[in-house]
Amino acid sequence: MNLKRLSKKDINEISRLFADYYNNFEDGNWTLEKATKRISQYITINESMCLGLYENQKLIGFVLGYYKTFDDILGYYLEEIVIDGQYQNKGYGSFVIKELEKIVSSDGASIIELSSVNSEKHMHFYKKSGFYISKNIILMGKFLK
Repeated sequence: MNLKRLSKKDINEISRLFADYYNNFEDGNWTLEKATKRISQYITINESMCLGLYENQKLIGFVLGYYKTFDDILGYYLEEIVIDGQYQNKGYGSFVIKELEKIVSSDGASIIELSSVNSEKHMHFYKKSGFYISKNIILMGKFLK
């Protein structure tokens, strides 16, 4: 298995895995068109740093995110981590997180932030990977009419 930086040329391949994963494992309702639009936004954002996980030249997972500059530190915001369902619970996600930490740290980032679905499965994975629930930030939202 190997990791590589993702670029615009990988958008279609990432989008297919994204839609397949969310529709089959997370009760999503993604069309390929919507998935492609979302992936394009992450890949083309300024300061994006996205990685693909490959086994035998097949994309089996990815992380999508970008660097964020603060007044005193550089951070990395992890928007998405997806591992193909048939490869889950085999250490691939943990491997990707560890490698991501090395890369963003070497680029000068001192923190990785993310928002997660509030489920036991997701919380277990992130806590196992060393993430903690932030005490000073809450996620807020507002549906518009």
